[in-house]
This record gives sequence, C-alpha cells and structure tokens, in this order.
Amino acid sequence: MTIHDLLPVVSRLSHAEKFRLVQVMIQQLADEEGIAAVPSASEGQSFDPKNFYGRGRSSRETIDAYLAAFRSGWTQ
Repeated sequence: MTIHDLLPVVSRLSHAEKFRLVQVMIQQLADEEGIAAVPSASEGQSFDPKNFYGRGRSSRETIDAYLAAFRSGWTQ
C-alpha cells in the first residue's frame, strides 16, 4: 500500500482519529529506532483543549508554559 492509497482513507478520519494515528505512528517509529519514551512533566494528565481555547481560555503565558513542559523532555 502506498501513501497515495492511504491519503483518501486518512482524510475521512475525524480529527481525534487523525491525532491518534499520528501518535501511533510516532510511537512505532520511536520503537523501531530504540528511542525510549520520556515521561512528561504533567504525565497522567490528559490534554483538555477547553483549558486553552473556547470557554476556558487561558493566557498566552499558560499555553507557553504547558508547551515548554513537554518540549523540555524531548531529546534527540
């Protein structure tokens, strides 16, 4: 199966399913490369977009701090 065969199938997925697909693919690549998962600063907390957008809008500083916590654990 080629990427051209997959794109029409992937385009029909919901946004949540697309994000999950990306997570699975990244995990598979990490496993193949022998890269261990690095626990994040807020492990155990699920991401709730309502805290950042919409009714629970947060400040730019809060969003930047949240993203920085996840980036700090990433290594090459």
